[in-house]
Order: sequence, then C-alpha cells, then structure tokens
Amino acid sequence: MNQNLKIILFLLLAIASVSPTFAQADEENLEIDNTTDGRGWTFGLNLGVYYPSKSTANYYNGNPWNENNAQFVMSNYTWYNEIFHSLQAHDTVYIDGLPQNMHYTLTMQPGIYAQYSFNPELALIIEFNYMLLKTNDAISFKVDPLLHPSDKNPSRLYPMRGAEERVYADIGLKRNYIVDKKLSYFAMGGLNVNSTKAKKCSFYVEDIEYSMVNNYVNGSYVPNGNSQTYGVYQGGIGIGMFAGGGVSFTFGNGIVLEPGITAHWLMVKLHGYQNMNPGAGAYVRFLF
Repeated sequence: MNQNLKIILFLLLAIASVSPTFAQADEENLEIDNTTDGRGWTFGLNLGVYYPSKSTANYYNGNPWNENNAQFVMSNYTWYNEIFHSLQAHDTVYIDGLPQNMHYTLTMQPGIYAQYSFNPELALIIEFNYMLLKTNDAISFKVDPLLHPSDKNPSRLYPMRGAEERVYADIGLKRNYIVDKKLSYFAMGGLNVNSTKAKKCSFYVEDIEYSMVNNYVNGSYVPNGNSQTYGVYQGGIGIGMFAGGGVSFTFGNGIVLEPGITAHWLMVKLHGYQNMNPGAGAYVRFLF
C-alpha cells in the first residue's frame, strides 16, 4: 500500500516538475516537421495504480440483501456447527455485526495501448487495462453464554474478504498541445466499457474459509452427501466515460514516455450495486 502511494506521488511530481518556461521556447524549437502529416499507428504499454469508488465494495460485506450473504453460511447445519466448536461456544453463536463501509485497496493496473494519429495534434486512442481488486474488513460473532464471567466483550472478530477482476476498455480522442519536438501536453476523453467478475466473497473463522457464494445445485452443502456444485459467474459488462491528461516526453529512436492521470465515471455490473461511481488512477505509458 505504501509502495503504491509512493508511485502515485512520483508520477504526480513528475508531471508538476515540468517547467512552464518550455512555453517560452524559441520559435525554431516550436516548428513541427512538415515533411510528414503525422498519420499512423502507435502502440504502447501502461503501468499504473488505480483506486476505484468504494461504493461497490459493500457487495462483499455479507449483508442479508446481498446475493452473497453471511446468513447463507450460518443457516447451514454443518458450517454452523463448525463455527460453534471453533469459537468454543456452549450455547449459541450468532452474527453480531457486519461491515458497512468496505473499500478497495489501491491496486496495480497494467495495460496495453494503441493510438491512430490523424495528425500530430489529434489521435484516436484505444486502451485495455486490467486490475485485481481486493477488499478486507471483519465480521463479528457473539458467543453466548460467555466463556468466562470476567469476559466483558463476548464479540469475536474474524476477517471478511472480497476480490474481483476488472478489465477497462477506454475508447476516445487524444489532443496534443505541442511545446517543442521533445515535449507536449495532452488531454483525452471518451467512452468506457468494463467487464467485472467477482472472484471471492468469504469470511474466515480460525483460518477456515466460508464462501458466501451459493454454488450448490441443491441449494446447500451436505458433507459426505456428494453435493454437486456449478460454476457461478457474478458480474458482467458495464459502461461509463473517462477523461485525463499528462505529459509526453519524446526521446531518441521514437520512444515516448507519458506520465498521466485518468478519472472514470462508470457503472460496473454487480447485482444491487449498478450506480454510476467515480474512480481515478495514475500511470506511466511507454510508446514505441
């Protein structure tokens, strides 16, 4: 987490450190090579970090109205008894609290990039970026009666974790503002199409994982009963928009380095959480 924050700060400082005196460069440096119209394809690789809206993270918090909920586990006779004995209960175990403000951790975002330049100042861009998002919090159980009379807090906290894969496809236009042959600024924006797939929705008691996803053909788990399972796909295709900007540094042999930032306003398809929400990231792009 700290390393990712350092990466973002480095990228932002790299952008901010570009001196505005470039705008006062000699006219000779501002001349554009008119021997070519600038048309053609350019390809690149992205490496960045991304922080999505926390609004969809509560999909993994086990609430009763979620399609994956903690009560699904607690209502199963076998799992309930496992948890009962793990917590050394004498009478009853029940859920005392569920997280209500889950959020994603900052994640790495690699990707591929392509642009078709109509001229040195305007290009069509297409990029695909991948991320594996994770969210962590805790579920609280209450054990009754207390194990010891002196125990003032009968609640037991255990980890709750969710994970999902997202692929963002951004399609739009890029406008270059040329300073000289080696430096330009750019702004871009357009449409986003995203694919989301929930990978994990679980809580853990004494290192035993209990998945809240019901993938049993008969609706429940029965030990030694040849319970049949099936693949459950939770997620789908969402849409939105994006905008961003950055700086282009051109080096020898046509290599271009582009640090930048991107903001999204989009809907991801998770059941019950399909509102439009923001997200933002920073990256370094290598063009060749």
